Amino acid sequence: MPLTDQARPKYSGAMHWGVFHLPTSLPATPSEGADRYRTIIEQARHAEELGFDGVWLAEHHFQAFGGMFASPAIIGTAIAQHTRTIRIGTGVVLLPYHDPVRIAEDYATLDVLSHGRLEFGVGHGFIKWEGLNLGLSLEESRERFREHLEVILQAWTEPSFSHKGRFYEYTALSVWPRPLQAPHPPVWMAATTTVDSFEFSGRQGYRMMLIPFLHEVEDLRGKVEAYLAARERADHDPGRARILALYHVYVGEDPAEARASAAAGIKEYMDTAANAHKLTAGMQEPESFRGHLAHRRATLGVLGPDDLLARRRVVVGSALEVREQLTYLRERLHLTDVIGLFALGGLTDAQIRASMRRFMEDVAPYVK
Repeated sequence: MPLTDQARPKYSGAMHWGVFHLPTSLPATPSEGADRYRTIIEQARHAEELGFDGVWLAEHHFQAFGGMFASPAIIGTAIAQHTRTIRIGTGVVLLPYHDPVRIAEDYATLDVLSHGRLEFGVGHGFIKWEGLNLGLSLEESRERFREHLEVILQAWTEPSFSHKGRFYEYTALSVWPRPLQAPHPPVWMAATTTVDSFEFSGRQGYRMMLIPFLHEVEDLRGKVEAYLAARERADHDPGRARILALYHVYVGEDPAEARASAAAGIKEYMDTAANAHKLTAGMQEPESFRGHLAHRRATLGVLGPDDLLARRRVVVGSALEVREQLTYLRERLHLTDVIGLFALGGLTDAQIRASMRRFMEDVAPYVK
């Protein structure tokens, strides 16, 4: 039986705060795209100056929902060259879509060039249009994810390794470069729907990434409890458990300004995600996609920005309101890390930076 909240040993470290990037529109010209990348790098440097612990980068392809971030390893390396201490995370690398040895090479290179700052977040992917155009049989997604991750960790930790699985076979293969972090960069696994995914992450001792936008708080709490219980059964140190949640975040000058400023960006995110799924409308959905899409439809088809705020799926308000929201969520979901999508669509660079500053000065110090 899982331990109760009162009996379970607690994570012993401090809260960690991060900035997340997932653009929800495409540039009109290549020149505008170049300007956007420069702004993202400058915002990462600003985040470091403010005291954020990490900057996290999505991966998506072929459409407006994150499509500017097709190569997070390259963007992360550019950020590494303009920063010194901030951690560089992936939220997430879409493992089933890529050759695992090439992923091992690319992200080990990022870890080396950043002097050991990589946080390796991984996931299955949930947009069918991406998988189909990258040659993935969607029914194989879950099995490929697990085999690809096994290959990557072998490549990072063994001088040479042999592997024989369903999809890949290697004999005495040495992969270079090796990550600077030993035995390898921290692994974060994203999960959304099935309890099995949460329990798998717990058994393996991976760190947990949550997408609360898609969940009622108490539903997600049950899955987090399943993750923690699986860690305990596998004898992983409970004091080292890390649970990260990604939220749309805007800290405004006052409640009314915050809601007004954030609403358009949250709606753009919802609309752009819905449009990405419409690219494969009418296609048969494999089992691995159905649960996620059910969550998405329940959120994007019914709830507006005010509903999401009321259900604590986004974090928006004055500094005092955001403190109260995060304190509640930290306690209910056992959070150790929160990363914010501050760069909501429609906001200016000045608005984004002001929200980030308010967060680190007037919110983070008060959420213990």
